[in-house]
Amino acid sequence: MPGAVRGLSARLREVSGLLAGRFGRPEISVHETGPVRNLVLTILSQNTTDANRDRAYDRLVKRFPTLPALAAARPSELEEAIRVGGLARAKAKSILGALARIGEERGDYSLDFLRGMPLPEARAYLTSFPGVGVKTANILLLFSFGMPAFPVDTHVLRVTKRLGLVSGTADLGKAALSLEPHVGTGDHGPLHLNLIRLGREICRPRNPLCAECPLLAVCPEGARNMKAKGRPE
Repeated sequence: MPGAVRGLSARLREVSGLLAGRFGRPEISVHETGPVRNLVLTILSQNTTDANRDRAYDRLVKRFPTLPALAAARPSELEEAIRVGGLARAKAKSILGALARIGEERGDYSLDFLRGMPLPEARAYLTSFPGVGVKTANILLLFSFGMPAFPVDTHVLRVTKRLGLVSGTADLGKAALSLEPHVGTGDHGPLHLNLIRLGREICRPRNPLCAECPLLAVCPEGARNMKAKGRPE
């Protein structure tokens, strides 16, 4: 197993370097809106576009400008405010449930206590909330607390499967937990963002642009696609 571990770590370093060569290295800054608001925003981002997530969040903030006001909202009111983001009933239930529990346990609406927790414990706490999975928790821990968490969304999962970095049967959570320990120090955010960009612009679900991909030389599926088209790798 040690050889396999070194192999995955080395491959991730190579992938990260190739992506940085094409896209640059994104600067990662900890969000300043507060962890609880970021938790709300991340729940709203589930199964929707960034644009609809932002519309839903803007409407939520206008309707409920403070966290206590949001926590006191009726489910139907919150559903109406965030409907543009899709899955409004489920997301409203997750948001209100999380706020109720945080308020009851902490006496206020704060997640700052997570800063002192080891990453696995902080993630376990967040994923104990209904509607909060590993991806949502990792986004919050990375972008609100600067922890070395590695979020895997559908783009990252697709790319890493094609690269053979994770099992073809892995889901978002399993892929994240298998990759995270092998991502280089300080590279969790930049690699996450660059893989998303690659998945959106080049490694698309259908008709990926393999000939334009900076990872073609290290991608088994890309090599097969190029061979099938009768084009040199």
